Amino acid sequence: MISTDDEKAIKNLGHAFKHAWNTHNMDELAAIVTPGIDFVHVRGGWLGGRDVVRKYHAALHGAQFRNSTLRIEGMSIRPLTPDICICHVNWGMSDETNPDGTPRQPRESIFTWVVHKMDGHWLIDAAHNTNIDPQVVTSTHRKPVSP
Repeated sequence: MISTDDEKAIKNLGHAFKHAWNTHNMDELAAIVTPGIDFVHVRGGWLGGRDVVRKYHAALHGAQFRNSTLRIEGMSIRPLTPDICICHVNWGMSDETNPDGTPRQPRESIFTWVVHKMDGHWLIDAAHNTNIDPQVVTSTHRKPVSP
């Protein structure tokens, strides 16, 4: 239901998110989300709007995510309409700290994104982030996704 070019553009959102994260450039991260984004972060907070998402992440990148490295490990894309898709993005992170500055163990997580093609560009319109608990979620509970 979407073109090869659209699929490539959507996958590029994952690369752009990773680049913004790893360069700690939250203006760049804000550029790939819609102005009205709904963003549920991994701790369950619900952020509304591009500027709120940018400010929230900028504060964390000045602290516990200052040295973090994010990896995108795969993405599935399911079109709902020619201009709206649901994506599941498997990702991992290392080199982050707890709020008190102590090191955290590397983690694996998954985003659910609703992406929307607006004015010819794909942007993230909604995001929900969940850590994967390896004691509960084994490989038999994961749908394989392409890198």
